[in-house]
Amino acid sequence: MIKNSYVQLIRKEDLNTDVCVSMMISMYFGIEMQSALQWSNEHRYTELIKAQVMIDQGKSEMLLAKLYTGTPIGMIIYTEADDSPVRRIDALIVSRRFRGNGIGKMLLRAAKGDMDLHTFAPAVAVDWYLKHGFRVLDKQANGTIEMTTISQHVDLHLNYPLPVFDQVDLQILHNFKQLQ
Repeated sequence: MIKNSYVQLIRKEDLNTDVCVSMMISMYFGIEMQSALQWSNEHRYTELIKAQVMIDQGKSEMLLAKLYTGTPIGMIIYTEADDSPVRRIDALIVSRRFRGNGIGKMLLRAAKGDMDLHTFAPAVAVDWYLKHGFRVLDKQANGTIEMTTISQHVDLHLNYPLPVFDQVDLQILHNFKQLQ
């Protein structure tokens, strides 16, 4: 564990003003998901906008791991289920240079609180999640693996809030599609 690091809750005001937030969101959706799941530019950008809208609307939370110098080294975004004490991990990334130092574990612990976790992990991350208390539920058609920390073997039917796009968001997505 890197001793000179901490976790910061990102407020919706920070979404468009904190360069560290933009950098980590862009790294996850722009680089990692293209590499792990071969997402198209349009799909990555749509997912990035969804994440930002969910945080802005208070439906999701974002935590950044930073060095005390202010350097961002990791991020987790999660959404609480509507009807269960479960949080879905929507994004989790640690900068390559800091992997293997407990940063992901620190973010996972901070996001978990006293709840169980649920995620759809890319295949390259499955072993890491297994090592941190998750179990495999099912392989998804999109190439992800559904995983959870819920110990009992029950059929999960979790309901999560969805983003509500305003006209500006819809126009941005429309303009991006036109560029393709």
